[in-house]
Amino acid sequence: MPLKNNVNIRSLLVGLLYALFTQDSLAAQDDDLKKVETGTALAGRLAAVGQVFSGSGSTLSMASGFLVSPCHVLTAGHVLAKVGEHVQIGSDVRFVLSNAYARLSAPVTGMVVAASQNFTMQANPEGFDQQRIPNDWALIELVHTISDVEPIKLLYQGASNSAEIVFTVAGYPIGQRRQGIYAQERCAKWSSLHGGIDLKNILIADCAVRAGMSGGPMLLDDGNQLIAAGIMVERFTIGQKIMTIGVPVSAFADQISEVMRDSDVCAVGSPFVWPATLRTD
Repeated sequence: MPLKNNVNIRSLLVGLLYALFTQDSLAAQDDDLKKVETGTALAGRLAAVGQVFSGSGSTLSMASGFLVSPCHVLTAGHVLAKVGEHVQIGSDVRFVLSNAYARLSAPVTGMVVAASQNFTMQANPEGFDQQRIPNDWALIELVHTISDVEPIKLLYQGASNSAEIVFTVAGYPIGQRRQGIYAQERCAKWSSLHGGIDLKNILIADCAVRAGMSGGPMLLDDGNQLIAAGIMVERFTIGQKIMTIGVPVSAFADQISEVMRDSDVCAVGSPFVWPATLRTD
């Protein structure tokens, strides 16, 4: 598609989001994001959400990620890529499961084993980009399993992701006075079709997200467990109103399935689950 048309589509979509924000009093604000206190039921349900570290020194990157098997972690691609480059398969990563300061927990090393090569890190992304967002994901394989934490299951590709769905989002914001995992529960999803623009490979929700939470999960609650419908990758703001932009599991499900199945560390079957509360498409 010509660049001019891409710009026109992006401008139209931003205009639609602006109209939504100015009319919707329920859009998220920073105060909606709350620290998850250790020992609570929610903390237990989010035990598989941790921090991802890559690089060192001036190139150190800190973000969020979550276990989807005893040895696999999903995160956002942009937290692992250098400017002007793709996410490098085989690059070293560290993963920490902790509700306290990361330095108090021993990181588990790993490496990137799957990532979209259609994603290129930009120094100053031009805002909402329908081509970039669906490719902003990466899968990490740890050097050993984490057996005492239950991984988060992924939403089965055939399950509906209708507009009535609500999410819980969780991750580790940078620069908090009391470092730890933060979450917002029951924030509404925005429709995946709006104004004739197909957003089937992008999730938009009225959820608060801050720097450092990229790579964290967008979770559905089926009553028995929290199920990841996608990965948080961007924060979209107008004034004090916030929306979370995410990559749905369906955008990368096929790519990660084979890699996880062939793992030498913890070969697993399907990481997906079909919630009984959701209909089929």
